[in-house]
Amino acid sequence: MATQALKCQRHGELTRLTCVDCGKPICPKCAVRTEVGLKCEEDATPAAIPEKALAMMRPSRKPLYLGLGGAALAAVLIVGLLVSSGGDGESPTTTLPPVGTWRQAPDLATIRGTTTAVLLKDGRVLVAGGGVGAIPIDAAELFDAPSGTWKATGALKQARRGHTAALLADGRVLIAGGRDADGEPMASAEVYDPNTGQWTTTAPMSIGRIGHSATTLRDGRVLVAGGTSRGPSGASGGQTIRPDASAEIFDPSANTWKATAPMRTARFEQTATALPDGKVLLAGGQGPAEGGRLTALDSAELYDPAADGFVSTTNLGEARTNHAAVLLNDGSSVLVMGGNGGPNADVSLATAELFDSRAGSWTTVGPISGTRTGHSADLLPDGRVLIAGGEQATKGQRRSLTSAEVYDPQSREWRSAGSMQCPRSEHASVVLGDGTVLVVAGDAAFPGQNPIAQGCADRYQP
Repeated sequence: MATQALKCQRHGELTRLTCVDCGKPICPKCAVRTEVGLKCEEDATPAAIPEKALAMMRPSRKPLYLGLGGAALAAVLIVGLLVSSGGDGESPTTTLPPVGTWRQAPDLATIRGTTTAVLLKDGRVLVAGGGVGAIPIDAAELFDAPSGTWKATGALKQARRGHTAALLADGRVLIAGGRDADGEPMASAEVYDPNTGQWTTTAPMSIGRIGHSATTLRDGRVLVAGGTSRGPSGASGGQTIRPDASAEIFDPSANTWKATAPMRTARFEQTATALPDGKVLLAGGQGPAEGGRLTALDSAELYDPAADGFVSTTNLGEARTNHAAVLLNDGSSVLVMGGNGGPNADVSLATAELFDSRAGSWTTVGPISGTRTGHSADLLPDGRVLIAGGEQATKGQRRSLTSAEVYDPQSREWRSAGSMQCPRSEHASVVLGDGTVLVVAGDAAFPGQNPIAQGCADRYQP
């Protein structure tokens, strides 16, 4: 059963968060993180201590003077520790000052967790679908970069979360799969026309999918691969992950799907990167292991449109899933970083590596400052790569991040890029026409609490 969304008493936004003290509904705008959980601003404000009680608490001056030297030394040590650790549990990449700046962008009209964002050909950004907890939404909005404003557009035909989005050659946008209100993987697909602001239902995929990839090929078709679908026992993808090896191609001119040869390995939450030669690199993800359990994969394969099939390539240096991948400006290298690893794919990683598509080999590069999974990654106009947010995960304990880092392909090293206003993971991001990066929505996840859907947005200036 879907969890009922509450409404924040102060901001009126839908939320599943309540104050740990008074139980009042609160949203990310007014929630205050404390050692015992999230509180409303009233309960998080310390009560004033009466002067009489303060007097009783004050120590005598003699011990204070005697301990002054030790206290000063302790203060220096504490400050040094805070600086070296970042003070918030997120270690900076380097002691150098952050590169670039963040500024708050206007909030979305509708809060949403896992969503998609696509840069349209006219420069606007389409954000569609997502969810508030387990509740999928059908709302879609357009961001106008010059004015920095959001405007509602036509709603999706079906509410969905965890779907994929791909920009078509003619400027339309294909949305496919995701979860419905019952947590079931969806086979349906629809297309957005920016000229009319409306969605049109198109032919469905052969199976329902979540955790799949969608990649626009050089000829304008879209390759959808892997993910998980409803199992033969009736358990949905939201309850039991069953990685799938099937793949199919959407033809936008005919609005039809056609099955292609399956991948060599069943994958869920892999990355798929279009290469300049027309092939697609599919790397990592979750897949089956011995005993029927799931594990992070170190395998990779290439889809070749000419052969309409998949061929194996060399393995990643480290098995990973729910990571990020970006094609660099040199036209042959793919940067892969972060994700979840370990025997049960439940520990976030800090490692990064490069795939050379000409040599078909992987090379380890400098690690990111701290572990992260579910983050965004975008190629900046100058060839550097920005990663933002995500979460640190350790065996089911999740903590969303505000931090960002920039990768320099020349030095193959990372540097801090400051912090966003909102901690977030499983969010969406796009590089705008002016070179800035828009990061929107996502979930705020912390140990012992359900993830909180958000409507906040941040904009990065390189």
